[in-house]
Amino acid sequence: MKHYEDIESDDSFDMAVEWMRQGNLEKAERHLNRSIELNPRFTYAYIALARVYASQKRYSDAVHVLKRATRIDPEFSRLRYLMAKYAYRNGDYRSALGHIDRAMETDASELYRLARDIIEGRYRGG
Repeated sequence: MKHYEDIESDDSFDMAVEWMRQGNLEKAERHLNRSIELNPRFTYAYIALARVYASQKRYSDAVHVLKRATRIDPEFSRLRYLMAKYAYRNGDYRSALGHIDRAMETDASELYRLARDIIEGRYRGG
């Protein structure tokens, strides 16, 4: 039964991606939530759902869904980077700085360092 749920989760994810391409974020959100319901370990479904929320300027919702994903894969630094990005867009620079610092604990890439500099500048009032 689990194998069937994984396949159905993938199908729901694929449909959501298509709805995103067509600009129907409501249907994309519905299919992504279904995908996560069927396979709660499907990290990329959480990332896509956060993107849908961010497209609607629902940055707090985007951060929240990514926090759920970090419980599944705490070492995936991209999740923390995206949380920083969406917190920054929401004007929560302190939170963004914390998320980017956590991302850099596992991946000190140039992108993350540059993002941290920008976030810190805003946080310090620059």
